[in-house]
This record gives sequence, C-alpha cells and structure tokens, in this order.
Amino acid sequence: MGITRQRTSKVRYILRAATLVILSLNFAGCVSAAPPANNEGLAVSEEPKYLIFWWPPEKAGELAEKIGMKGDGKTRLLGFGLPTSTFEIEEQLPNRIRIAFAAALEHDMAVMMHFDFHLAWKNRADLWNWFDPEKPGYDPNNQYNVEWHGWDGPPNKARYLNWGVLERIAPNMCFTSKETRAEITRIVSEIIGPVLREETAKLKAEGKEALLAGILVGSEPSIDDYSGPNPERREMMEEDGVPAGPLGYRALLDCGFSADNPPDDFRQALAKIIQETIAFWCKQFVDAGMPAEKLYPHVAAPAPIEMMNAPIWTAFNEYCRPGWTTYAVMALGENFGAIYDELEKHGNPGWAGVEANAGLPGSVVDWETYLAWHYNHGCVLVGVNIGATGSDLPKRLSDSAFGEEALAAYNKFLRGQPLVEKAVSLDHPQFRIQAKVKRVRAGIQRWHRSGKDPSAVGELMESIPPGIKPGKLEKVLDQALKMLGETEATFDVYGQD
Repeated sequence: MGITRQRTSKVRYILRAATLVILSLNFAGCVSAAPPANNEGLAVSEEPKYLIFWWPPEKAGELAEKIGMKGDGKTRLLGFGLPTSTFEIEEQLPNRIRIAFAAALEHDMAVMMHFDFHLAWKNRADLWNWFDPEKPGYDPNNQYNVEWHGWDGPPNKARYLNWGVLERIAPNMCFTSKETRAEITRIVSEIIGPVLREETAKLKAEGKEALLAGILVGSEPSIDDYSGPNPERREMMEEDGVPAGPLGYRALLDCGFSADNPPDDFRQALAKIIQETIAFWCKQFVDAGMPAEKLYPHVAAPAPIEMMNAPIWTAFNEYCRPGWTTYAVMALGENFGAIYDELEKHGNPGWAGVEANAGLPGSVVDWETYLAWHYNHGCVLVGVNIGATGSDLPKRLSDSAFGEEALAAYNKFLRGQPLVEKAVSLDHPQFRIQAKVKRVRAGIQRWHRSGKDPSAVGELMESIPPGIKPGKLEKVLDQALKMLGETEATFDVYGQD
C-alpha cells in the first residue's frame, strides 16, 4: 500500500508538471489570417456591458485617460474594480466601499467590488492557529476550521500560493466550518451589506444604477492538493511540517463521509463542496439586499479538476450569475467552447470573465478576438487583470492590457461596434506543444495504470528550464513521447475521465 501511494504521489507530480509547463512559455501573440469565424446565432443582451479593470478608485481618472473613452454610460461602460481582503481589513471595509462608489459618481465610471473570503485571513489566527500555543489566537479547536491531510488529520498548518512568486500564507480554510461561515455571515450582514445598500441607493437617486457593475465573491476557491510538490514548494513544506498529499478530508467529514464511508469520487465530492460554498457566500449578499444578477463568483475556468477541485460548473447556483477566470490557456487556449457548453446546460445566463488578460504567458489570441469570445457569447462583464506577484508577470500583463492592440479592441467595444473573431492558428507552436503535453500526460497515466514506472519521464519533464524556447521544448516532449512509446493522442486530459 505504501509503495502504491508513493508511486501515485510521484505520478501526480509528473502530471502536474506536464500540465503547467505550457504556462511558463513566453510566446508572442499570433493569429492566422483566416476569415472571421461564423458569428451567427450569438447571444444578444440589451442590458449594460462592462469593461472593468482591477484598478484603484483613486486613479479612476487616469484609467479613463489611458483607455481614451468611457462608453455611453448605458449599454457600454468602462469601470474599475476594487479587490478587498475581507478578513484582514474588516475595520476599513465601509470606508473603502464609500471611496469606490464616490469615485464612480465623480468620474461617471462603473464600479465593481471584490470580497475575498478564504485566501487572506492571516490576521485571524483566532480562527486557524490550532498548533502553536506560543502565538496569538491559539485554540486546539481551530483544527476544525482548517483543512485536513487525511481522515485522521493532521490539520493543515500553511498554504502555498504562486501568483508569479511562490509565497507562504495562512492555512487552507475548511469551507464547511461553522465558525468561519458564521464570521462571513456576520461581516456581510453587519459591515458590508449596510454600506452597499446605502451606496447603491445613492446611485439610484442620481439615476446612475448602471454604474454598479457587480460584486465579485471569492478568489478562485480551491481545495489544494500537495501530492507532488515541485522542489521549491517541497522545501517550504518540509520547513513547515506540511505532509505531501491531498486536502479536503475535514470538509468531507463535515459532509458525512469518513474512512469507512468515502465518497465514490473524491474530486467530484470536493467540487460539490466548493459549489455549495460559493452558493453560501453569494446568499449572504442576497440576504443583505444585493440583487443576484449583480453577483459573480470567481472560478478558475482554465484549470482542470486535478489542480483545484473546482471545475467550470461550480460557478452555477441560484444566488449569482457565473463568473470565471478566462485566460486563453489550457482548456480555453483555442476557444471558450468549454464555457459555452456549460452555459448552454444552464440556460445561457449572462456571465462574466472576472479575471482576464490576453497577454498571459501561453496565450496566442489577439485582443479583439479575445474580447469577442466574451461579449459575442452572452458575457456582460470582463475584468482585466494586471496584478501578480514578482516583477516580470505584472509587467507582461500591464504591457499587454495597455498596448495598442488592446486599446483598439477596447475602443471598438466601448463604441458599440461589432467585435470580430479570428481563427487562432493551430499551426502555432503553442498548440503543437499543448497537444504533445496532453499526449505525455496520457502516456504517463497509462504507464501508471499498467504498473510501469514513469520516473524517467518525470525526471525529463523536471529538467525543462524556465523560459525554454518553443523549438527546444518540442524536442524534449518528442523525447518523452518516444520514451513512452506514444505515437498519437488518445484522450483529453482536461476532461474528468
């Protein structure tokens, strides 16, 4: 049993490395000169559509100058979005909300508020410190507020986040914890809700209701899996005493599962917990008087279920419209078909790409086509992101978001002109590499199921240096495929089979 677990952990790491390698590439944008895609039958909406930038309200005027126009204020609106670490700045929340709404009225621009409920809670050690009696907030019962690494524990001590640079943050929250949920209810009902009602009433009194673009609820909720950490993360985990392996057992225990009664499908069970958690968060705002059609969750649409246990469908519930991270990579690299298919299953509601940027490493779509993939298909809001950790990625995102190509696409949208979708060239190295990465993953999985050891392939994948040129990367992948005896693709590794 121990050998099987060790091999499974190793394979999970190899698979994750094969998936993430495409995100490290620095391709230039490239589309074919093919004619526009057929845009017949696209979703049409009479309600306002928003182009939002995650941007400080104090610099709203500067944003308007960068873009060059604000839209007509009715059908097309430029705006800014303000992220907030809900737990960590609780006392400042009312003032931040008021400043944001005041800037919206002053500059006649739309405003979107964002409230994170699970990533940033470092200052709430009274909820998560179950392990260090020498530090503030210590309470052994806090173990029930964080995720567990197994049916009998141990509870998690630290979480790892990489938005450009790997960093250590407070432990993984247990989404089903009664105590953390009670705190979320209190903060929304007593602190956030009253101010939002007050400020939206001011907009209505001015005849400016359309300036409220929406409320983003959560920050890519996930239940992490540390089964196969890369060397950098492994070093941190060893320092913190965090074991390698999946999380989620505490929430499963709260839902009635156990070692004697495990779920039929571990990942699907965790995904359902995430979906229910998002619904709970959004319901707090509905109960506080906010309309469901202005609420959006934040699900990472490109990520396969193996990464975050949060597939695309977790964004749907009765208390909000669906909202996703929509970088054009991985499952969304060639088009947004995966999103459109899920929307159709749910009656094609309005939706939002709440974290978007055509310039993410690995993306090859042009900005107009990228916006068209959103707005031509029922999307009512795009939130352009330029934030990340480190220096290289933020600069890349900002340069892309405010480059000439992007500005031309924004202006076309804000004028109400049709956005044209161009066919992405499948001859581009990015797509050849994506296909080969999928084939490597498929081969590794088959070797594992048949009892073969794919360690040599894993070592080859680990040897790929950051920033490797596409041509050299293809040669490495070809070598891996030769080692695996793979000659053609067999299945979609981004599926749930």
